[in-house]
Amino acid sequence: MSQPLPPFKSLVAFDAAARLGSFSRAAEELSLTQSAVSQQLLKLEESLGQSLFFRNGKGVGLTAAGELLHETVRETLSRLSAGLDRIEPYKSQDSLLIACPADFAQGWLLSRLDAMRRDHPGVEIWFITANTVREIDRIDVDLVISRRPIHTADVECAALVEDYAVGLCGPLTAQRIGATPYPKVLEKAPLLMLESEPQWDGRLSTPALKKLRITRGATMDDSRLLLEATMREQGISLMSHTIAEQALREQRVVMLTQIPTVSRQRFWLMRSRLTPRTPFANLAFQWLLKAAREP
Repeated sequence: MSQPLPPFKSLVAFDAAARLGSFSRAAEELSLTQSAVSQQLLKLEESLGQSLFFRNGKGVGLTAAGELLHETVRETLSRLSAGLDRIEPYKSQDSLLIACPADFAQGWLLSRLDAMRRDHPGVEIWFITANTVREIDRIDVDLVISRRPIHTADVECAALVEDYAVGLCGPLTAQRIGATPYPKVLEKAPLLMLESEPQWDGRLSTPALKKLRITRGATMDDSRLLLEATMREQGISLMSHTIAEQALREQRVVMLTQIPTVSRQRFWLMRSRLTPRTPFANLAFQWLLKAAREP
């Protein structure tokens, strides 16, 4: 570093005075005397070798150097405040930090959240939506749910949910399609698909389906968008039953049973074998396994 950083208190005082345009109002906000704020800001200017404020009659304004510095200080303090907010749950024994894919949280996990809170009143669930977690850091997460199990000596890994892909559409589309058999059913509405599965899990490349008059409705890179489009009656999708589970429960989508299902990678539940951050982590681990066994 080219020069030592100014004292943190001086930067906080500088931000307050710059925002409020007054040393006295900054002193009130910081619960300090005006003299203390003035001294901090004077020392800040001396350490930087530049004037940061000028008197404007009613209060103070920023010099050009002050404006440049305030832009940096404001952004830094904002990021620091956001960082402090993010670590707030880590000190609470009533919080549970679960890392899992966002679409799994939206489908399977959220549909069971009320039941978990009824069985364990007062717990606060924090969703850390990550597609892949390669290790468990007991500071960062309590439990991990992923299609990729973590095989290390200090991690306990248990099968949570078997998953499979199903054909889905909205209720109105289902009424229109009726009992049309597979594969002719795929001609009855546009097909919706994920960017990662442009051939509908390989089915559209088969000779039998190539002969069909299939309309491609939309391709999306997020399964949550795919589910939303399906609920909006925009076509037929092939997607994870686990992800669509809550929408199926609420009858916002209908499973087309004539479309053959396809096995998918299962979801795994993982926890550290070491002493957990909160005792509730182990209780939640067992609760989730039990919930997964219920019909």
